[in-house]
Amino acid sequence: MPEPEEEYYEDGDEYEDDDEEEEEEEEDEDEDQGSRKGSGKSSGSGGGKKKKDGITMGDMEVVFTEEVNKKYLCTVCQQILRYPVQFEECGHRCCSACLPDLLRVSPRCPLDQAPVARDKVYVDTAFGNEIGDLSVKCPNHDKGCPWTGVVKENKEHFAKCLYIEVECPNICGAHFDKRFLESHLEEDCTKRMVQCEFCQKKIFFKDEIAHMNACQNFPVPCPNGCKLTEIPRGEVKAHIDKDCPKSKIPCPFSEFGCTYKCERQRMQKHITDDPTEHLTFVGNIMLKNKAQLQTHDDLLMQHKDSLGVCMQKVRDLEKLYGSQLVWKIDKYAERMQEAKQGKKVTIFSPPFLTSRHGYRLSVSCCLNGDGKAKSHFMSIFVCINRGEYDALLPWPFSHRITFTLIDQCQDPTARRNISYNIKPNPCKENKAFLGRPLGERNASFGTQKFVPLNMIKTLDYIRDDTMFIKVQVDYDNMILL
Repeated sequence: MPEPEEEYYEDGDEYEDDDEEEEEEEEDEDEDQGSRKGSGKSSGSGGGKKKKDGITMGDMEVVFTEEVNKKYLCTVCQQILRYPVQFEECGHRCCSACLPDLLRVSPRCPLDQAPVARDKVYVDTAFGNEIGDLSVKCPNHDKGCPWTGVVKENKEHFAKCLYIEVECPNICGAHFDKRFLESHLEEDCTKRMVQCEFCQKKIFFKDEIAHMNACQNFPVPCPNGCKLTEIPRGEVKAHIDKDCPKSKIPCPFSEFGCTYKCERQRMQKHITDDPTEHLTFVGNIMLKNKAQLQTHDDLLMQHKDSLGVCMQKVRDLEKLYGSQLVWKIDKYAERMQEAKQGKKVTIFSPPFLTSRHGYRLSVSCCLNGDGKAKSHFMSIFVCINRGEYDALLPWPFSHRITFTLIDQCQDPTARRNISYNIKPNPCKENKAFLGRPLGERNASFGTQKFVPLNMIKTLDYIRDDTMFIKVQVDYDNMILL
């Protein structure tokens, strides 16, 4: 593959002559002295664009220590070759990013018009490495950066160069060389964070004065002009109300009738000077309070009597109504035998109301157990029956029900009743059990394991072949019509 000549290009159709190029380079050097800012960025694409202040390589400015041989320039974009590819026909090169445009617009070498075929273009890695070893200096050398190196190190250096222009990370609007970043953040940035020396709170520097005017720990003098001059702002009110000698306060006997007011530091003199008047105020109030106490005592006795009457009425009502149902199950042995033989597994209580105009319920009992509890536990259930007042009651039913097997011991204080609580869950799935009955009654709900059968035979749960089961429905949140 032929190598291109190392002389400057002389194709008059495509490029200007050497004298014109030297004039342009002199103009570029003049512009370089006045316009270089060390940004190192360009908006070029492909191989790069020529900047006013130097040569670019992609988006990075490159400043060579010596004049660049034109063989290192892309034949398309006239910038330093990036990832060079070589034309097999003529040996010239262009950037790999410039090649697609060249093939699409005019597939000929810009220098000698030799045809360029897609399958006759090769990546020239060795030439790319040669370019990477060319000597360069920092694009910010005119600002004082002393770095020199080779092309392949240029980007790495530029990323950490202290002479590049950066923007304040606090977005205060300032731009400066990276080397001044630390001093700017500590001394100049209007959005830098500072710590209040009084409350230790972190605040923006620009808000420091406003914060000091509101800081609750900032020391301020007493507004009454006492000797204290450095009171934390948040404690001023407490100082005035409790300690300040110049605060104007009422006489301690003001609640007894004294209307005198003066500074706290002079109040003791007032108390000492007028003891007789203050004692008179106190005496009058004591007489008045004595009369009020007697009146309150009389009212208290009246309320005590009324309360006693009410408590007696409550006890009477409890005796009158008690629980909603006490179910007497007689002929226990016979019923139990029928349950074991499967003749009559379930027995039912008479219907009852939860209150005078409440829900109409009934209880069912499986003396020998139901389902998996059969022969081990007595099972008990309750169902909601259609009632006269259903239209006035809230649905679904949600009140706690307590079943109690009563111990019939002759000594009421020694009874050991067995209780079981059921709290219905008024969810959609339980509507068949707890909703307003559509037929004569709903499906039953309760427990299969109410009382173990072996426990029923102990104590006095069965007496004279009779059992008693009490059913109590909780009144909490129940609407009483």
